[in-house]
Amino acid sequence: MTNITKENFDKAKNFYNFDTLYAPVLPGLKATVMKHQDAITDAFYKELANDEIAAKIVAGRVDQLKATHKVWMEELFNGEYGEAYFNRRYKIGETHVKAKIAPYFVEVITSSLRRSFAQILVAEGAVAVQAALAILDLDAMIIIGAYHEDRMHRMSDVTGMNLNLLETLMSFG
Repeated sequence: MTNITKENFDKAKNFYNFDTLYAPVLPGLKATVMKHQDAITDAFYKELANDEIAAKIVAGRVDQLKATHKVWMEELFNGEYGEAYFNRRYKIGETHVKAKIAPYFVEVITSSLRRSFAQILVAEGAVAVQAALAILDLDAMIIIGAYHEDRMHRMSDVTGMNLNLLETLMSFG
């Protein structure tokens, strides 16, 4: 792993003022979200089952994946969003990359989760919804970062270019 995804995670947290505005709110929302955990997880995997490609990826492992999804969801609301949190989320991204799950699925499923969380938390107020959406955005950013870094490593392997040089070239747009 390069430091780009971690740097972006830290920058995004600062940009959102996440640690001050949202991190303190999330643990207080955990009980509300966990009451709906099974329904959210079931809907999540039902959506995946409706897609031909995604259904093949999860086939035969849905129960195991549902258990993992529940742990992931609980961790969203634990209140700790530092180095250990980042590393766990990055590892999820690496797992998705190794399983050859298209980043598209991360993006559309995150969008689905955003709607589910907003619907559940709307009664808790705007800050509750904003906090849940912020942590989902950060999670998606970390997971997608793992895809970016994998592509950069593969590009480096193919071209022989140094990763820092590739990142610099990519920054020119």
